[in-house]
Amino acid sequence: MNVWGYWKCPYCGEVVRADHKDCTKCGASIPNDVKFFMDTDKPVEYVDEAQESDEANWLCSFCRSQNPAEKDHCENCGAKRSDALGDYFSKPEKPTNEPEAPAKKKLSSKARKRLILLGAVILAILFFVWLFKPVTRTGEITGFEWERSIGVEEYQRVKESGWSVPGGAELVSSNREIRSYRQVLDHYEYKTKRVAKRVQDGYKVEYKDLGNGQFKEVKKPKYKTVYENERVKTPVYRQEPIYDTKYYYNIDKWKQIKTLDTSGSDHEPKWAETDLPTSVSAPKYGDKRQGAKTEKYYAVIKDHNGSTQKIEYGFAEWENLKTGDKVEYKTLRFSDDPL
Repeated sequence: MNVWGYWKCPYCGEVVRADHKDCTKCGASIPNDVKFFMDTDKPVEYVDEAQESDEANWLCSFCRSQNPAEKDHCENCGAKRSDALGDYFSKPEKPTNEPEAPAKKKLSSKARKRLILLGAVILAILFFVWLFKPVTRTGEITGFEWERSIGVEEYQRVKESGWSVPGGAELVSSNREIRSYRQVLDHYEYKTKRVAKRVQDGYKVEYKDLGNGQFKEVKKPKYKTVYENERVKTPVYRQEPIYDTKYYYNIDKWKQIKTLDTSGSDHEPKWAETDLPTSVSAPKYGDKRQGAKTEKYYAVIKDHNGSTQKIEYGFAEWENLKTGDKVEYKTLRFSDDPL
């Protein structure tokens, strides 16, 4: 349905219903560039069905008066509608000697908020990348440290267990035991929880300007959130054991019993002295041999703050370093500890 809009007299300020072409207070004529509006302080007045029109007024090219869409000639000067400048919603023409300014695309408030949030996220990411990106520092070597270790292994009969028997092992016993668990549906429980729902809460009325003094009344449903108790069926599971055969067995193997460690604060690393062989061809219980070797090598440096730091190197690089050498190392931006 259509309702009447209003216009404001530019001379006395009277608010006049749109179907009046002259001010009801001072008699001034409706201006050519009139903009109709809805006055919320006045009661809504519906347009008679016979007067309803959804077509906008057209603008006379000679006197710039607004004329109803059903008129073929201007009511003010008689000019033809075929020469019209446009309609009520048309933009006014610019003088030919004035360059047309480029149209500016306006961002919605949601778009602006998204851009601001995106910018903040990008800045935060860039800050953390800058903060945690390793930096290179330089220090001077003031000394060296090293650590070496030789494992000592003994040939023993060892008791072990597992889900299979390895080759060469002597089976002692076996037993059915729990190897893992699986979830099995046991039953269902019913629980009550609060659920949010959107329900219609009447209508809100909006008015669309039709460009002829009339406005289209548009009713849109409005909603509210309500909370209801809802019974929810929830599955309950139990842990069901899965059984398998576990084997207990004796097996002959080399087992590390200790280490022979050496270390120093110099540039001459040594292995611990031992007469143990590296391999035994036909071992017997109680035989011993050398096991795995481990080694670590450090350069002791003085950083730019005068503090002492240790940097680990591989042996080939470490043995070629000298006291007084300048070395670079990676660290965090607000730290001096080598990575």
